[in-house]
Amino acid sequence: MANIVMCRVDERGIHGQVAASWTNTLNASRIMVVDDMAAKDDIQKMALKMACPSSAKLSILPVEKAVARLNDPANYVGERLFVIFKNTDNLRRAIDAGAPITKVTIGNISNKVGSQLLFKSVSVSKQDKENILYIASKGVEVTGQQVPADPKEDVVKLLEKINF
Repeated sequence: MANIVMCRVDERGIHGQVAASWTNTLNASRIMVVDDMAAKDDIQKMALKMACPSSAKLSILPVEKAVARLNDPANYVGERLFVIFKNTDNLRRAIDAGAPITKVTIGNISNKVGSQLLFKSVSVSKQDKENILYIASKGVEVTGQQVPADPKEDVVKLLEKINF
């Protein structure tokens, strides 16, 4: 089983906070971006590679391939994986497919038409709310945290206050 040191939802993928703060704090040796679209898009892959810190290896995988690799004990031996999902839909699909994820940190979901602010830099749509509550119902701990210095938010409790 892969040593996942953090699983995060951050629609930006790899950016300054991920590359500097989180990767260093977690002592991550590999960043895995799990996103079907990014895995097929050469421009997104190039941008993610450029943003990835030199201290970490990078994998950009579609959901099904990521789940298979995370569940294969021969993969990522001795590595500390920082897994990033660009949206809650892909995270839900990964959980349903058997990804060995027990904790998730919601880090950034931008404000869109019809979404509501949950906490700093996280706005959820009705679909995000459904996905997160579903994931939590599967026994996955869901917290929110922008940067390592921020306190962890209880996302499920915050979602109870949002009505769509």
